[in-house]
Amino acid sequence: MQTKRNEIPANEQGFFNLMSLAITALVALPVGIACLVLGFGLGDNPCVMCWAERITMIAISLIALFIIRYGLKPGYLAALLLMVCWGIFNGFIHYSLDGTFGGYLDIKQGFGLEILGAHTQFWVMVVDFCVIIFLALIFLFSKNLGLIMQKSSNGEYGNFLSYLPLGKFANLVFIVIILANCVQAFIASGPPPYLGSSTPPRMSIDPSKWFWEKDHWDSSLDFRFDWNPELPDLAK
Repeated sequence: MQTKRNEIPANEQGFFNLMSLAITALVALPVGIACLVLGFGLGDNPCVMCWAERITMIAISLIALFIIRYGLKPGYLAALLLMVCWGIFNGFIHYSLDGTFGGYLDIKQGFGLEILGAHTQFWVMVVDFCVIIFLALIFLFSKNLGLIMQKSSNGEYGNFLSYLPLGKFANLVFIVIILANCVQAFIASGPPPYLGSSTPPRMSIDPSKWFWEKDHWDSSLDFRFDWNPELPDLAK
């Protein structure tokens, strides 16, 4: 039996409303600020690793949108936690290279703008960790989670969960921010087969200042990459 929107109990609607607010915050704040404020506003372009971290946040938000559309299913929850762990790992690797507090590549000439004294790579780890905290709080303050998961798995909400107002707003914010990121990605990295740059130029709407490259296609796959450098060209 399928549950209609007006038959969904208030405490079950509360769970989906909290998820909608969390999605809106994740998309509008870190992803939106990185694109609209730091990118279009201050001219900061993400490097190839920054793009990987930002896309991970977008994937987390998309999975959460599946939850408020189709219900709370084990597969969605597992995928969300997996992506959060992947985001924290990416942030740790990136920050260990370019971070303010010990990153050996940071010579104060870029590698991400600083926020409260730390580069944006550091805040990637903070944001992804906060996703786990907020998810735990949503579960803590929501009721009948077992029943919600059971209804979702049995399809009792229907083919898709009817959008609540906050769910509609979360979808709208997601679409707007993703479109803005697509524009920035085209300017910064170009269409395929071009790839993201390790040292991207400053953000500009002037096409003459766009720089697209394919350097990463030339990198050989080697799991010992950093420990297996090429021999130097020594004098004979």
